Amino acid sequence: MKTYSKNLVFTTACIGMSFFGISMITLGSVLPSLTAKLELNHLQAGGLVTFLPLGLLAGSLLFGPIVDRFGHKVLLLLSCLVVVLGLQGIACFTHIHLLQLSIACIGIGGGILNGETNALVADISDEQEKGSRLSLLGAFYGIGALGIPVLLSTLSGHYSFETILQGTGVILVLCILLCLPIRFPAPKQPQGFPIREGLGLLRRKSLLLLSFILFFQSGIEGVCNNWTTLYLSQTTSLTTE
Repeated sequence: MKTYSKNLVFTTACIGMSFFGISMITLGSVLPSLTAKLELNHLQAGGLVTFLPLGLLAGSLLFGPIVDRFGHKVLLLLSCLVVVLGLQGIACFTHIHLLQLSIACIGIGGGILNGETNALVADISDEQEKGSRLSLLGAFYGIGALGIPVLLSTLSGHYSFETILQGTGVILVLCILLCLPIRFPAPKQPQGFPIREGLGLLRRKSLLLLSFILFFQSGIEGVCNNWTTLYLSQTTSLTTE
């Protein structure tokens, strides 16, 4: 018997997807300022960016078995919190290793949210509405991705990027708290992950080929859209704003 509100769960998934958009774009938005603040060279700045797709890869591998075993809610909200903590790490830390850890956390949280929100919406949607709901969910990635650059370009004349990220973190925590009381669907595999069936997927060549393509596509997306801002600021007359 269904004991949850489909609309409330879908709203929570959209909030989670906007967190994913924030996680993918924030590093690139603050990278020029962060590079100047810490006096990083090109190699160090590029090294920071690589920790985002590494975290995305780890998060993408983790979410499936955990969601099947324990359900969506706890992991979704924890992933949102991990993204917030990573953002605050970028705002507060000056040690390079702590920054790398913060960026990896953003990637892990974002990787989990990307897969989990799509899976959650697919689980709660009827076949007739699944396509439209997934399309609408994807729009919230754009909302989150646009939000941070707009805030930084608008407010950077009055506040530092650290203050803007800290204020954003407060708003994101409030979003997490609003989602806490919402009921979610029950776990699919409460008895555990069917390892034998999972390994059987490795024999499906079309699945392996598609995974191979998406592996590199995701890596390119995670690196290029964040490194491009630093490249353009150093090779053109464009300002950071």
